[in-house]
Amino acid sequence: MGTKKRNMLIKRGDSTFDKILAHYINPEHFPLTETNTDILNRLNEVFALRLNHFSSQQIVNKWVNEKGISQAQAYIDIRNSEKLFGNVLKADVEGSRVVWLEYTRDFLKRCKQKGDKNNEAKALKMMADYGGFANEDNPEFNAEKFENMEIHVNVDKQVQAKLLEMLSGGSVDLNNLNVTDIDFEELKTDEYEDDDQ
Repeated sequence: MGTKKRNMLIKRGDSTFDKILAHYINPEHFPLTETNTDILNRLNEVFALRLNHFSSQQIVNKWVNEKGISQAQAYIDIRNSEKLFGNVLKADVEGSRVVWLEYTRDFLKRCKQKGDKNNEAKALKMMADYGGFANEDNPEFNAEKFENMEIHVNVDKQVQAKLLEMLSGGSVDLNNLNVTDIDFEELKTDEYEDDDQ
């Protein structure tokens, strides 16, 4: 079974990134060469620099000057690091949003303690705006259901009189209405057409 798993993870012609990813999944079965270990160390360094708020350009400049790596290779390493560890910038934005919401909750708590209703309302509005509550779409919510649509129904005068009589609380015998038969044509689906031919 181990051989099958190994064959599924890494194949002939796989890129260095694929080999590093396989190493992360199962380091015992996928040892890295010295070159691949150096590349993995660079990917780890990119991740650490991103956590310290380095921009892509700053990392590229640092590596071109300190490591003698080409700009193209530095950008490839940044891209592969983000593929391996996730995009730090997206996580950073989400983390900042969470910190902002915590500050807002603290602000709300202090406003409640002081009885400051105006700022309490502002804090609630900030929580809704920046917490993403206003932007979340509920897939079950259908705004069209709440629209005030005007529906027109055309009915015969006789039927209209009977319906009004029903609505006023009386009982109505609908069997006495003059009903007109409408001609219809039976439609066949493709399935039935194939059987007839």
